[in-house]
Amino acid sequence: MIRTLTLIAAGLTLTACASMPLETGPQSEFAPETGDQMQLCAAEAYQVLVGQPVGGVHTDSLPRPHRVYGQGDPVTMDYRPDRLNIVVGDDGTVAEVKCG
Repeated sequence: MIRTLTLIAAGLTLTACASMPLETGPQSEFAPETGDQMQLCAAEAYQVLVGQPVGGVHTDSLPRPHRVYGQGDPVTMDYRPDRLNIVVGDDGTVAEVKCG
């Protein structure tokens, strides 16, 4: 009896999942947009920071989203074309500015 109820419940669950649409709401903030909607992070506007001491970078003035990290630091590998990355070298200066 329990085995029969378990199989029925599993079958109903699978049926419900199979009939649900894949996208049920607005696009996730982490999902990259496609086509003309894709927004880049404008890293070219911040190339002037390369070579500057990281202490002089005011993170309040950076666009969101952004992250500041050192070369070799562990960071997430998710690609976000709208995120500005400020990479700091071992000498404490900005080594690279890029999107992702």
